Amino acid sequence: MLRYLAKEGEIMRYIITVIWSCIFCEIIGFIAASLTQMQFNPMQSLIIGAVFGLLFAIIIPAITAKSHKDKSKYSKL
Repeated sequence: MLRYLAKEGEIMRYIITVIWSCIFCEIIGFIAASLTQMQFNPMQSLIIGAVFGLLFAIIIPAITAKSHKDKSKYSKL
């Protein structure tokens, strides 16, 4: 389904964003668990990172396209 909605190479942007957000959330979760003396749960950090990464990859281009008023497909959302 995503293949029909996105141009070539655009899906890769979502994948890379989700991967990096998962890595960052794992690091932040590990540090936060150490600071709060709680047990680190890597699966929970991974899920939160994937959700936030996907949301940011979808929402930020739509917001910036509307603020610049360009002719991209995101400004028509």
